[in-house]
Amino acid sequence: LIAEKIRASLSAPYQLGGHERHSSPSIGVAMFLGAAQGDAGVVVRQADMAMYRAKDAGRNTFRFFSAAMQLAVEGRAALEADLRLAIGSSQLQLHYQAQVDPQQRVLGAEALVRWRHPVRGNVSPLQFIPIAEESTLILEIGNWVLDTACAQLARWQQDEAMRHLTLAVNVSARQFRQADFVDMLRAIIERHPCDVSRLKIELTESM
Repeated sequence: LIAEKIRASLSAPYQLGGHERHSSPSIGVAMFLGAAQGDAGVVVRQADMAMYRAKDAGRNTFRFFSAAMQLAVEGRAALEADLRLAIGSSQLQLHYQAQVDPQQRVLGAEALVRWRHPVRGNVSPLQFIPIAEESTLILEIGNWVLDTACAQLARWQQDEAMRHLTLAVNVSARQFRQADFVDMLRAIIERHPCDVSRLKIELTESM
């Protein structure tokens, strides 16, 4: 009831510089359950987790902290830690999905990154790509994907039957906006000489 009163109050229009303005609060609530719960910092962190759940729910609402949130946060942190190790330990793989014309002739392929964890097994891109995009890991993964894809394209072009194929590579918004993106891509192509007209750079949905 208190959270709803605060939400309603903050949602009311107000005047600022002669103009009517609106705001949509996201409120996180953590109940203080006694000293066994921890100090004030613990309670504030729990309220912060609940606030982000309120944002995920569409904003202009409130959420209470729960133990399930804590487990979700810890699980996400563990997955991010594993992903950092995966980049340098050959756990990531590129799969190539064929692209065909209306007559079912193969015109090229799209490079798709996959993660095979030694304990977790195959981890869905729906799980690890959002985590990578919210951290700097997407830059390391993206550079590895481009390097691996260009090496594959160079190998295809040494084969008479495959040199006509194009290869599409997804690039995230964060990677694309890097100041040295063009220099980095140029260096990769110099490392793996190939017909660059056969390389397609596709911007992901986050762009």
